[in-house]
Amino acid sequence: MNRKRYLTLLLIIAFLVTVAGCSLIQVDTEKDMERIVVEMGDEEIAKKEYNKYLTYHTLIYEVNGYTMPEGDSLKTMKEDLLDTMVEINILRKQAEELDLEVDLEGLSEEADELLTTFLEGLGEDKYLRILEDNYMTREEFESFFRKYMEDVKYANAAIANFTETLREDASAELDKVIMTVDGQTIKKEELYYQLSMVEFEYYLGTGSGLPGDSESLGFIYEEIQNKIAETRLMAAAAEKEGMTASDEEIEEMSKEMKANFSTYFNEETLETYLADYYLTTATYDAMLEEDAKRAVLIEKYQKSLETGLTVTSDEIKEYYDEHKSSYDTDTVSAKHILTESEDHANALLETITDVASFETAFELAKEDEEVKEAADLGAFSFGQMVTEFSAQAFAMDPGEVSTVPVKTEFGYHIIYVYDQHTAEIPTLEEKTSEIREGLVAAKAMELYTEKMTKAKEEAEIEKEEIQDPFEVHMDQLLEQYKVTTYPSRL
Repeated sequence: MNRKRYLTLLLIIAFLVTVAGCSLIQVDTEKDMERIVVEMGDEEIAKKEYNKYLTYHTLIYEVNGYTMPEGDSLKTMKEDLLDTMVEINILRKQAEELDLEVDLEGLSEEADELLTTFLEGLGEDKYLRILEDNYMTREEFESFFRKYMEDVKYANAAIANFTETLREDASAELDKVIMTVDGQTIKKEELYYQLSMVEFEYYLGTGSGLPGDSESLGFIYEEIQNKIAETRLMAAAAEKEGMTASDEEIEEMSKEMKANFSTYFNEETLETYLADYYLTTATYDAMLEEDAKRAVLIEKYQKSLETGLTVTSDEIKEYYDEHKSSYDTDTVSAKHILTESEDHANALLETITDVASFETAFELAKEDEEVKEAADLGAFSFGQMVTEFSAQAFAMDPGEVSTVPVKTEFGYHIIYVYDQHTAEIPTLEEKTSEIREGLVAAKAMELYTEKMTKAKEEAEIEKEEIQDPFEVHMDQLLEQYKVTTYPSRL
């Protein structure tokens, strides 16, 4: 959905494609390179032009030390590279026809820098050998590469223009139907609303955006369609049972659902973020309110299912015994010096004889390039750190420094424990009420899931194929420019 992914695809393509052929057949290279692999109306693109792209990506793989693909993976990469070449070409044509402004300042210098990267990374002999193996002179390749860089600039200008035009009037895109649930029409604007939430949560968990490949996006779209159907059906089930959502309850739920957004976005940045999904803040707020209403109804329905459910004493005791370790709230407070090298950790330990010398080493370690981290970790429970670290720290007394480096997956630690807090583990009697509530809620959730599954089986749900607007645009351009490709000739 976010076109920034596509911009990156065009700028940083890393496909490795090699010329494959049967060794028993003698191929006339010159004639082979003259074979037409793309037709655009009256224009023809020969394999020789494709081979320049091939050479570029071969260099990328070589300079990065990537493993060469084989079999079906190689075939797929060849076809992807051909498609990419076509896309860049037709996007450039569109940019020129629309007379879009393209900033080419500094492009020559940028191309020189990248070419230098190939030369320095591979060495001149290997660089020239790769070009020769791909039937190309240095002059031919470097001339192609400069034009390729320019073509990408034009292509990105066309992408940016498409995105901006769509943002200015996305009504047709937002009004597309993505599914019906018992005759209720669901438009694409709700998909974008849900996707904005999903991507934000994904970013909070991973620090990156959603994967942009077709397979991953297809899975995400399917999950969103399922969620939309489920919430529609179960909110309707709640209303059928006579449940309602007051304005106050909806407002409170809306605040909860928007809490993370409010933390990370102000009004201006939220508007910018939502624009990537062709949504205004007004549309987002309206859809959030409807979403909150359904959430209130579903929450009430789930709670109602707890009525009449019971939990036995044996179930409570079994749960307590299985989770007893989680009730341990003991903590220690510690500082540590973390190194990559065991030898360096031992060298630091030789300078540490007591707390005062640890503190001195600790401050110096903050400026030591061989130290990964020198930090006050504060108070932590056993489960908050990796097992090896916690096992050592919890075995130490306050005021004690570890005498040997502690190895973990992160490296080697020198640990100083400066405080300790011991708490009694709550008894079964003390936890009984809490456990009972949790087990009843879990049983109610199982019952809710059963009812939801049944509701989906009985409902009439029709899902439409969800297409990215830019992919639709590209298909239209392929038709407009009468593009035919011949991947079998690669």
